[in-house]
Amino acid sequence: MQNIMAEKFIANVKPLRQFMDDGSFLLQEIPEVFRALQAMGAPEYIDYDYLLSISGMAVRLAWQPGWAAYDGLHNQAVFLDGDSKPTIERTLALAGARYTVKTGIESAMNDIVASIDRDVPVLLYEGNAWLTVLGYRDDELYGVNHDKLEDWRDKLKAYILFDAFKPRAMDTAMLLDALQLAVRLARTTHVERHGDTALGTASFDAVAEMMVWDEGFEPLDNHKNPKKNKRYEGEISFPYERPEGYYRTDGARTLGDRFWKCYCDFLCMLNGYDNFSRFLDKYADLLPAHSKRLKEAAGYYQIACHYSGALWDYVKPNEKGIAKFKNKDVRYAFAAHMLRAKIYTIKAVEILEEVIR
Repeated sequence: MQNIMAEKFIANVKPLRQFMDDGSFLLQEIPEVFRALQAMGAPEYIDYDYLLSISGMAVRLAWQPGWAAYDGLHNQAVFLDGDSKPTIERTLALAGARYTVKTGIESAMNDIVASIDRDVPVLLYEGNAWLTVLGYRDDELYGVNHDKLEDWRDKLKAYILFDAFKPRAMDTAMLLDALQLAVRLARTTHVERHGDTALGTASFDAVAEMMVWDEGFEPLDNHKNPKKNKRYEGEISFPYERPEGYYRTDGARTLGDRFWKCYCDFLCMLNGYDNFSRFLDKYADLLPAHSKRLKEAAGYYQIACHYSGALWDYVKPNEKGIAKFKNKDVRYAFAAHMLRAKIYTIKAVEILEEVIR
């Protein structure tokens, strides 16, 4: 007798191209929320710009001392303190979702299957990662594009079941909340629990300083075949004395890691300004007396974002391009662009502060 597999998939969920088209390439939090809300029939106005902006993820910046390809949180994850659940829950609530957070693996599969059978997705929380469940086949779970979710039982920390979804349209109170969050994230430059990590506008200075101060690139490998790049394990010498805590010697020790896992990570955060700029421009008229100024701020965020993209004029995303990262003049040009982005960020934030007042 032939075995009949039990399966169900939620249809017609728009995949999210995560790099530059629909939004910045970021951590999984907001893309996974976006996919889940799409599966529940979210209206067109609840787009990626909307969710990224009300969550604050469009405008958060962090740079840790040294090159953050060491054990522990990388730069983007610092913003979340290693726990993205509060950000997810706040974003879902603002968007109009009602939900229940559950823990424990015992009832998870039954809960998830019951939800999918109702055409309602489930969010799985694996600590630093989120997964949107859109289907199942027997005892396997599947996400966007029917990708099988591997080892989810071993990693599961919690899961979110949706009770209802009544989309909330943007209003003046919600817009002001987003403006206040953007100001707070820009003006909070350090917090005690993160030590020397630079946040907000201070992160631009920290990146620029690394570009100018760090001369420890010479021994780093840049093999023509990136799979053969070896991590450099010897001493890294610096010609100048550094303040204590400024540089972490356990950081990235291949050229590719320094570029992709560290510096490019920061550019991806900065690219979120593009989403926030569109958000401000779209909803500025909710505050008629300030719409002109909000659109001016949107323009400043767009210019600051431009200095993220301008850097690709120097370094192309290939082995030959990344090799230029060893060139001091190129790194100095990068530093100058970061300081320009800081200036336009401050100009935009000052306008938001004026509107809030």
